[in-house]
Amino acid sequence: MSWKDIYSEVKKRKMEALDKKDIVQAVEKHGKILAVNGRYEKPKKVIGHMYAFLKKVINEKEVIKENLSRYDVILIGCPGNALPHASHPKIRDFVINGGWLMTTDWAIRSIIENIFPGFIRWNRAKTADAVVACQILEPNHPFLDGVLSEIQQSKWQKQSAKNTKKNEFRWWLETKSFPIQVMNHQAVRVLISSWELQNKWGESPVLVEFDYGKMGGKVIHMISHTHLQKGGAKGKYASALILTNILDEKIAQKMGFSKPTTSKYVSEWDSSQSQQQFFQTPLDKNLTSPSHQDNYLTPSTGVGGLTETSQIVEVDVNNNNFSFASKCIYCGYDFGEYTGKIYLCQACNAFYHENCINVQMNEGTCKNCDRILLW
Repeated sequence: MSWKDIYSEVKKRKMEALDKKDIVQAVEKHGKILAVNGRYEKPKKVIGHMYAFLKKVINEKEVIKENLSRYDVILIGCPGNALPHASHPKIRDFVINGGWLMTTDWAIRSIIENIFPGFIRWNRAKTADAVVACQILEPNHPFLDGVLSEIQQSKWQKQSAKNTKKNEFRWWLETKSFPIQVMNHQAVRVLISSWELQNKWGESPVLVEFDYGKMGGKVIHMISHTHLQKGGAKGKYASALILTNILDEKIAQKMGFSKPTTSKYVSEWDSSQSQQQFFQTPLDKNLTSPSHQDNYLTPSTGVGGLTETSQIVEVDVNNNNFSFASKCIYCGYDFGEYTGKIYLCQACNAFYHENCINVQMNEGTCKNCDRILLW
C-alpha cells in the first residue's frame, strides 16, 4: 500500500470505527504541523497525506527564519545536525511554551542531547539494516490510542511477516540507526519497545516521550524514520496511527475537549519480567557484603500483608559473569567509566551504583522488583 492509501485508511478508521470523527475534524480545521527535512528523513513522503489544517515542510536552514510558535507539532528529521545552532534556543523556547517536538533517529544526538540533555541519549551502538518486531508497552497512552486493536485486525495480519505476533508490528531500523538509552527513568515514558533491538544493540526503546517546561511542552523521539518502507503494511499503518495520534492529542488538549478512548486493552508485554531477563546471571559465589548483613529476618511470603525482602550485596567486578556494559537500574548508566562500588539486589539481579543504591535505600524498595531492601 502507498503512504497515501495508508493515511486514507487511518482517517477512515478513526472516523468510522474508532469514534474519533470530532477529533479528526478539529485537526483538519486547526491542526498545524511543521516538518524539517533531514538528509536521511524525508517527512514530505508522509506529512502531505496527514489530515491537518497546515502541513509545511522546510529545510534545516529555514528553521531560523520560521515562526515556530504558530505550529502545534514540529518534526525534525534525522540527522538534524544541519540545523543552525542559532535555531536551538528557538526550538527549546517552542517546547517550553507548550509546543510538541518530535525527532527521529540521529537527531537524538544533534537535537535531544544538545537542547534537552539529561533525559535520553544515544548509547553509542549502531544498528544494522534490519526489521525488528515491536511490542506496545503503553496501549492506553494517547499516542497509541487504538493502535493495538487496529494492528490485530485480520486485514493487517495477512500482510505481516509469518513470525510477527498478532499484537506486534515490525519496525525498520536503517543502517546505523541510534539505539535510545533512557537516562531519566522517572521522566521518560517508553511507549514502544523491542526485544530484538535490546538483544542485538543493547537498548529496547523504539518510541519515547517526556514533558518539558511548565506549559505542557513535550518531546517525542523514535528510532529510525517516519517513512518505514521495509516495515511492511502493518508497520506503516502503525506509524501512521501514531503520528496522527500525536497531532490529535495536541489539538484535543489545546481546544479543551476530551476525545473518546478505545477499549482498555491489556498489553501482553510484562515489563517487569522482560527487564529482569536482561540482567546478568547471579554472582552468588563472588558476592561480598559486610558481616552485619548476615543477620536479618525475612517475613514469610505466605503471610498476607507482608512484603518480601531482598539483600543488597556488593558485586565482585572481577567475576567473569559481570559486564561493565550492564546498566544501573536507578539511573540507566552503565559501569564502563565508573570506579566506585557496584551493588546488586540479590532477588532480581538489578545492579546499582553506590550513590544510586543509597538513594534507592531511602525509598525503601528495589526499583526493579519492589522488594524491601536490606543491608
